[in-house]
Amino acid sequence: MDMQRLGKKQELKRNFRVLSIISFMCLMMGTWPIAICGTTGGLVAAGTGGLIVVYISSAIFYCTMVASIAEMASIAPTAGGQYHWASEFAHPKAQKFISYVAGWLLTTSWLVGMASGFFLIGQLSQACIQAGNPDYVPQAWQVWLFVVMFSTAGLIANTVLAQYLAILEIIAAGFFIIAFAANIIIFWVMAPRNSASEVFGTFTNGNEWPNSGFGILTAQISVLFLLIGSDGAAHLSEEIQDASVTVPRGIMGSYLLGAVTGFIVLVTFCFAFHPDALDSPTGFPFIQVYVDTTGSVRGAQALTAVLILLIFLGGANFMASASRQTFAFARDGGLPFSRHIAKVSDSFHVPLLAVGLAFIVPILLSLIDLGSTVAFEAIVSLQLIALFVTYLVSIGTLVYRRLYGPALPERRWSLGSLGMPINILALLYGFFALIFIVIPSVPGPTLEEMNWAPVIFVGILVFALVYYFAGGHKTYDGPVVLVRDQSDWKRSG
Repeated sequence: MDMQRLGKKQELKRNFRVLSIISFMCLMMGTWPIAICGTTGGLVAAGTGGLIVVYISSAIFYCTMVASIAEMASIAPTAGGQYHWASEFAHPKAQKFISYVAGWLLTTSWLVGMASGFFLIGQLSQACIQAGNPDYVPQAWQVWLFVVMFSTAGLIANTVLAQYLAILEIIAAGFFIIAFAANIIIFWVMAPRNSASEVFGTFTNGNEWPNSGFGILTAQISVLFLLIGSDGAAHLSEEIQDASVTVPRGIMGSYLLGAVTGFIVLVTFCFAFHPDALDSPTGFPFIQVYVDTTGSVRGAQALTAVLILLIFLGGANFMASASRQTFAFARDGGLPFSRHIAKVSDSFHVPLLAVGLAFIVPILLSLIDLGSTVAFEAIVSLQLIALFVTYLVSIGTLVYRRLYGPALPERRWSLGSLGMPINILALLYGFFALIFIVIPSVPGPTLEEMNWAPVIFVGILVFALVYYFAGGHKTYDGPVVLVRDQSDWKRSG
């Protein structure tokens, strides 16, 4: 019935249920594994107490964005996600253009995110080797080979094993839970612990911003990388049974589980963390914390290998969501060669070329690191900016629809009377967080320290607009033209 209202043909198999999609999302977001290996910037910027406070406040306010996404996913459970919602909720005169821009940014964000995820796994693999071999000299091309290896494994998971993905998610979730418990127990039992006053009372302005409070708030970037990605379930909507209620439950359930487990691990890690670990030759302080906790390099390598496996499983899931979003935008004619990208394989029952793009993009982008680390980091940082903008665009059009348009379509998961306040709070927080996403991490940055992601973001926008006016507007009408019962917009003039 949902697909009929949206005017889409059901081409993908619906293998996911509530438990499997929550497992899928928890693995993909990887909140607690990243809380261990990806919070160095936040610890430097704010100290342990500052990072914990920023985590709690950001998780609460960001939840309004997640709740808004969940309700939109119930209204229109489609792989298109944000760009489809913008198309359906924006004013008819602006629907086509706004959704087109959102679609390009969304596609870019998810494909670029593939590069950052697999590149991190490659770096962790190299660091794991270095931890046990002090004479080993890391080479950039070795990280690229790891990216190729893990990307290939992700490709296999999303093609050959695609029909078993829902079952595999539940099995992987068991490993996810065991690994969580193991890390917590090892830290609680074996780690030399800081005092509670040190952990919760250490607030620093490590990047030396003129205003200490502002400097502590810059730790928000580390926190957001732990929490983002809740729209991933929406892009799997067409493969989820009873999607209009299962998807929002999966979005909210996985976010709450991720936020809580991430908080537990973050606080636990802060009790074991010490500033000397920042000098770890591996470039990852958590590995030194593992060594000090277990008293063994081999133990630290084993625990790091567990994180690598968990982040890889999340990366494979990320590839699934990225490919489905790319498939959806191509299906609506938004990309070059859309007809081919949107074709679903009769053998694998997945959009094979879209999966191929999600496979090849991280491999190609990772090659940039061989020439310029600054350029590569700028490109992967683009993910957070582009994704946040699509959240703001879709929620913004939802608020506009509530204020000026016809009543929203019926939905089976609703925020009820709290919908508008939550949407507005989500917009306010989104613009607030975006400030910290686009600024440099330090005041007075050098060329190497400068945040070049906004520049690349503008470049992507320019390219999308050029393509749109050069011919894209002829092939892209926006998904709303196929939606049945679009309602009457006369109230908005």
